[in-house]
Amino acid sequence: MKRLKIALLALLPATLLAAPPYALFSPHQGDEAFEKMYDYVKGAKKTTHITIYSWSDGGITDAMEDLLTKNPGVKLRVVLHRPLGSKSSILSKVAKLEAMGAMFKRAKQNMHEKFVLVDSKNLSNSSANMSGGAKNRYSEDFTFIEEEGEAENKAIIKQFEKEFAVMWNSSDDIVTKDETQKADILPLDTVAANLPVNTTAMTLIASSMNSTISENSVNSADYKKGRIIDLSDRFLDNGEQPYIVSTALIKAIDNAEKSVWLALNHFNLYSVSEALIRAVKRGVDVRLSVDNQEFKTNIRDTASRPSIEMTPRFVRDYKKIPGNDKKEAPVRVHFYSHAPHFSSWILNHHKFVIIDNENPAKAVLLAGSFNLSANAEFNQFDNLVEYKGAQFAGLYNDYAKQHENLWNLNRNSDDKPKKDAVDYFKTVYDDSYVRLHAANPENAVALSWSEAIKLKKEMNSVAPGMFRQLYSKKGCMFFNFVKQTYFGGADCR
Repeated sequence: MKRLKIALLALLPATLLAAPPYALFSPHQGDEAFEKMYDYVKGAKKTTHITIYSWSDGGITDAMEDLLTKNPGVKLRVVLHRPLGSKSSILSKVAKLEAMGAMFKRAKQNMHEKFVLVDSKNLSNSSANMSGGAKNRYSEDFTFIEEEGEAENKAIIKQFEKEFAVMWNSSDDIVTKDETQKADILPLDTVAANLPVNTTAMTLIASSMNSTISENSVNSADYKKGRIIDLSDRFLDNGEQPYIVSTALIKAIDNAEKSVWLALNHFNLYSVSEALIRAVKRGVDVRLSVDNQEFKTNIRDTASRPSIEMTPRFVRDYKKIPGNDKKEAPVRVHFYSHAPHFSSWILNHHKFVIIDNENPAKAVLLAGSFNLSANAEFNQFDNLVEYKGAQFAGLYNDYAKQHENLWNLNRNSDDKPKKDAVDYFKTVYDDSYVRLHAANPENAVALSWSEAIKLKKEMNSVAPGMFRQLYSKKGCMFFNFVKQTYFGGADCR
């Protein structure tokens, strides 16, 4: 019987055997996700294209070295976040890899996309940087797409090839002493390059599409640096900038019928907050799972400049809806710190929105590297991929489960934060000091807005004076409320 099944499978068209996109999530699947990316790179036959915002993970470096050792003819191209190109620790790795045949360039603007694309066949697009934190401490998502003869998979991979060509051709060549080849030029249709490719299934929506692309003169200084093309601000007929990525997101939110669940690291776009409020008024189940950094109790509005801190502003606007003043705003904070600092991050680093996941035929998923900010639209290379159609039911389910995990993190069956989880942050050591940050991902807890405010008020009683200088001392690990001092940690100043 087993042989018969294998024989029947062999007769099926390749499109029916193609693997649908699937997702993995850090921290619980971080090792598996990173190993998958390493395997993609090490197995490359012709090309490997990588975009890097932050680079401290040694595994990806080893994978690139392994590839160049075993297959020196492969074209390994890497675009780095611009500031990385001036760091000696990064340049030493670049020099070694370029001596082995790799090509590196420094992005014209912030390189915030995080994808690996191999042989125009295997793609990983994620929220995760190449770091140990992304692998084992932060909450991250990784979507894997493999062509395997599937037309839709092939189409989205082609869109990513175009996006990489835009970034590659607009970036500065990083020249190292013993490099074996100068950065080359990738073919690119500059007329169509900044236009989204509308499909019924998967569509790449990138911030580069907010730009006008033009070719630099071969005799120009920019061209000689490796900038074959130039990106400049694009304006609509009404004189405004297009906001390509957030406009697509707002459209999806405005079409939502039952649910809009967001998992966010940063939220600074009022237009998206307005769309979420519209959805709430329509009776849509809106839920925001946000990083600890989004918990701010002061909304810094001025007459000339409204606050860009959107999570507290969304909470305020939600409460203003008639009948909602006593209701809990549908926001949960991924709480791990009284004052988040990079040395102690246990980030909710996601950037995804899952809409109407109850019905795969109508569901929409948007996931990628795009934080909800004007900075992501206009000052960085960022992306979201929009997935539509019942064929992605498994993917929708995976992302919805991840959101539920975040929403219910360390909460009990009564939907209250577990006592031990909250007490962890209020524990007094030696009758004199408290911990400012959680030590491990398992100590993080999902708190509603009012629960987070309550904890802050309780800490004023548990450790009087803790908040007076906290934000200038957030690199410290502990606060001694007897001596009124902060201490512990390499970044304590």
